[in-house]
Amino acid sequence: MSIELDALLIILLAMAAGGVVKGATGMGLPQVAIPVMATFLGVEAAVVIMAIPGIVTNTWLLWNHRSSYKQTRDLPTLLVLGALGTIAGSLALDSLNEDVLSLVLAAMIGLYVVVFFTHPNLRLTPAFTRIASPPVGVAAGLLQGSTGMSGPLISTYLHSYRMERAVFVVSLTTIFQFFAVVQAATLLGVGLYTTERFVLSILSVFAAMASLPLGERLGARWSRRMFEITVIVILVASAAKLLYDALS
Repeated sequence: MSIELDALLIILLAMAAGGVVKGATGMGLPQVAIPVMATFLGVEAAVVIMAIPGIVTNTWLLWNHRSSYKQTRDLPTLLVLGALGTIAGSLALDSLNEDVLSLVLAAMIGLYVVVFFTHPNLRLTPAFTRIASPPVGVAAGLLQGSTGMSGPLISTYLHSYRMERAVFVVSLTTIFQFFAVVQAATLLGVGLYTTERFVLSILSVFAAMASLPLGERLGARWSRRMFEITVIVILVASAAKLLYDALS
């Protein structure tokens, strides 16, 4: 794999932009950076390169929001079943129909956005999420392993809990971290890391970490409503990108 200097700079700028979004909301780094990388390097390389920056940025956010863990729920279920889905998705990276997955996921996001605005007080109850979390965990893991982007699904699901920003960020980041570690180990085990991909991963870490604190400071100043709307905007953008990729 070879890459021109201008393409490398564009990728690193995308990583930096994704770092700002991730610092503010706990999500957004893969959604911003993977499509850009895939344009120059292909989907498989983009997924592989994203794993290490994901682990590093997640670690930083988890440390900053560690005091909010006591307010989370359903994390063990989402983590264990998500890990199984991640392994399966990584092993099936070349065989799953990405267009079908993208269309289904975009439709789910669209439905949730409609519900969010038509039923503004909707909040998933603990009794409901105990039943819903196992299949959601498996589905999110499959998406993480096969596309590197479980964010649109798991973010939509956790957003429907209507948690405070810090609790949302630590819940989402914990799941992302678990998926990223499992995925990186699986990708390494099947030989998808090359020297060039590893170097790009490390460069991407520096780009994302340089902007992550800025996003964290911005997010801390937002009201609850502004935070929720920001997450919705990111989800809508993700759905639009998924539709474009699937239909183009």
